Amino acid sequence: MILALMRIRAALLPYRTGLTPNERLELATSTGAEWRWCPESKILVPIKHAAGAVSASPWSSDSELALLVKTSGSSGGPKVVMLTRENLLVSAAAVNRRLGFGSDDVWLCCLRLSHIGGLAIIHRWALAGATLVLHEGFDAQAVAEDLQRCAVTHVSLVPPMLVRLLETGVAPPRSLRVVLVGGQALSPVLAERALDAGWPLFLTYGMTEATSQIATSAHALERVPADGRVGPLLPGVEIDRRDGFEGPSRLRVRGPMVMAGYANPRRVAGQGLAEGWFETSDLGGIDAAGELCVVGRADDVLVIGGNNVSLVRVDGLLRAAPGIADLAVVALEDTIWGHRLVVVYAGDLDEPAFERWCDGTLSGAERPRTFKRVPALPLLDSGKYDRIAIRALAL
Repeated sequence: MILALMRIRAALLPYRTGLTPNERLELATSTGAEWRWCPESKILVPIKHAAGAVSASPWSSDSELALLVKTSGSSGGPKVVMLTRENLLVSAAAVNRRLGFGSDDVWLCCLRLSHIGGLAIIHRWALAGATLVLHEGFDAQAVAEDLQRCAVTHVSLVPPMLVRLLETGVAPPRSLRVVLVGGQALSPVLAERALDAGWPLFLTYGMTEATSQIATSAHALERVPADGRVGPLLPGVEIDRRDGFEGPSRLRVRGPMVMAGYANPRRVAGQGLAEGWFETSDLGGIDAAGELCVVGRADDVLVIGGNNVSLVRVDGLLRAAPGIADLAVVALEDTIWGHRLVVVYAGDLDEPAFERWCDGTLSGAERPRTFKRVPALPLLDSGKYDRIAIRALAL
């Protein structure tokens, strides 16, 4: 359906199951959607918009609108991104070249097809004329079995998926050349664990607004990445450098894979962009070797008791504790200190022991004040951490 709609110049907006009729209508109205596919009857039905709803204008871009995708909303309200046929094809071609993905290869897709991470794999597979192994969601044991059984060469994972795959104890098959890890920062501790087990890790950085990726490793990692280094930019991608800037700032991205804009009832291009530039919430820049470095988010540095505290640094330090399988650090407001840190984690270490381990390892301002042990951290359908649910646990 994805590929057929693109051929007839129609755009697809995937949405999760379980939406109420009112929620579906609100989504359709906010994006100017005109038809809905009914899986029960296998027909298209026209969407009846409320009286006074704004009608969509004819698409005015030079490239046909092909896909509308909701951002993950992992740390805030989601938006809907408009991607064109050119966005999808340019991105797929660039990633295929970077990762050496061709007609003889096999990509295992266990990422949701309602998110850009999974949808982008569909276009890479189709463009390469390769083989696709498609999973309905992520099951670590099923992925481990199919990696071997299907002679998989490429697989995409987010870090929580990599954790669960390593916990199965399965060895990487000889056919596997690329384990593409993205969606969120990969901790050095987890990276070292995977490399020691022989997994061929490639890092990637991107966002829905850039059709999945803007930078990807040029080769499999030989050592744990330092200082947030990801890899070279994909061809055609530009990163803005402000005059006189000597450190990390908000990344601004431009290129042929950057979105047409955020969806709106009239489907007018350009919303969320400034002269073609998209400004992210991530801090970073290009190093001397020409590789993208992402050092954290603009809102990840907090003032606690008069001290600047990086949540990225705290997260990395805490993951080195023995018996910790997974964790997330949450900053709650505090009337005295400005913020107090809570760590929500899964692992064998109990809360008092984890608290004792932090003594002498973290500075006073960096130390979490509360430790919340859970069986597993809640995840979104995309496999990323569900930041809203984790924050609720911390509260």
